[in-house]
Amino acid sequence: MKKLSYRSQNQRKKSLKYGGYATITTLVLLAVLVLINVLFSKLNFTVDLTSEELYTPGEQTLRILDELEDDITIYGLYNTGTEETELNARVIRLVGSYCDLSDHITYKRIDPLTNPTFANAYLQDESQSLDNGTLIMVNETTGKFKTISVTNMYETTTDYTYLTRTVSGFSAEEALTVGLQYVTIQETPVLLQLQGHGESLLGDQFKEYLSYSNFDCEQVNLVLENKSELEATLGTILVVNAPTQDLSETEYETLLNYMESGGRMLFLAEYDTPNLPNFSRLLARFGLSIQTGVMVETDNTHYYQYPSIILPELAKNNDITRYVMNDSNNYVLMTLPAAINISSEVSQHIDITSLVTTSEGAVIKQGENNAVVYEEGDIQGPFNLVVMAQEDVAITDNGVQQAKLCVIGNAKFLSEYATTGNFKLTTIICDELQDTTSGVYITTKSLSEGTIATSDADFFLWGGFFGIVLPLGIVLAGVIVYLRRRHR
Repeated sequence: MKKLSYRSQNQRKKSLKYGGYATITTLVLLAVLVLINVLFSKLNFTVDLTSEELYTPGEQTLRILDELEDDITIYGLYNTGTEETELNARVIRLVGSYCDLSDHITYKRIDPLTNPTFANAYLQDESQSLDNGTLIMVNETTGKFKTISVTNMYETTTDYTYLTRTVSGFSAEEALTVGLQYVTIQETPVLLQLQGHGESLLGDQFKEYLSYSNFDCEQVNLVLENKSELEATLGTILVVNAPTQDLSETEYETLLNYMESGGRMLFLAEYDTPNLPNFSRLLARFGLSIQTGVMVETDNTHYYQYPSIILPELAKNNDITRYVMNDSNNYVLMTLPAAINISSEVSQHIDITSLVTTSEGAVIKQGENNAVVYEEGDIQGPFNLVVMAQEDVAITDNGVQQAKLCVIGNAKFLSEYATTGNFKLTTIICDELQDTTSGVYITTKSLSEGTIATSDADFFLWGGFFGIVLPLGIVLAGVIVYLRRRHR
């Protein structure tokens, strides 16, 4: 019979003691982890780990959410099961972030199959329908609402070789924040299109883009409506789009009084604009004039495919152009534009800013010259293509009243073939022209997966480390620990 030694009994007591401590410590740690998990679940705390921070609203959104006073309900039209698809789930998660950031926002899902009449109250007309994935944003205080299609929450790129479209950008934050602004503002800004002088109406695509950006479009004919004056309101922009006939003397006086009372005007001209003395007088009042003639770019880095389709330069460090310059997905193109001249004798009270220009290689051809090079008699660039003029005209209870005029030397700038960059820049200009709302410009977030480029040397270095050195080090450490314990 073996005799128990004092040493072995002491070792057992120590083992039991340390084992008890370890068990208690483990139980305490488990309890703490469970408690932390419960607390965080109550706090609804989440972390956005996406590289583009897809679900983290930016500064402009946070400002609008902080100013929110009315209760807003966002209804999501999703057939059962479709809210789990990647495109819809991404939008719903972003909506959830808005709800987390503001107690005034509530999200509710509506199944159009089980509740087919719900969306009827939010149709603009009987021919309209709301597709699966549409969001309906409703101000519960005023009843004002806005519908947001799923197509407004994503950007796509087209591969013309294979005629396929790929979802490339996530623009839902801008769509949601613009919608919030629309349902909470008291007065929607209006673009008033002047008619009666051969002007072109704004295209349906641009008007749809304007509607998305919280603008309404109306028309005015001073003669047919027997208008001798126009009210210069902060939210109204008079649009003159490529006139081919001149103003009468009475119309000229009406528009001059409108501008000198603090009116806002967007004027679009063509390279072959005929002689229109009264329109010219109106522009000259603000130190501007139209230079007609065929413009081409001789610098191949500043045109797209053809020298007459100009890829212009946008003004740097300017609040109007910087939102387009920072968006690589949206570029500005101008086909056969007209140059805008700035008078050297303009009044010192008028502030003129050139927003878009050509390169120095641009020329305006004269006479029968047609070669895409500078020839004798041609007018040498650079040329101004978009110019903003402002003048303080009156002092009111709300501060200084300004007259604002923006001239774009290209009526095709907003045609059905125009780029999204053209639409975006013009919308930002319209935001600058009116004072009733502040513009919301949020850059689309890329959905493309990034890649990490490594050299061959880096590949072999890190591959050897993780594939050979690190595993051998782990095995060696294990062997050493085993041998030390074995010889105790």
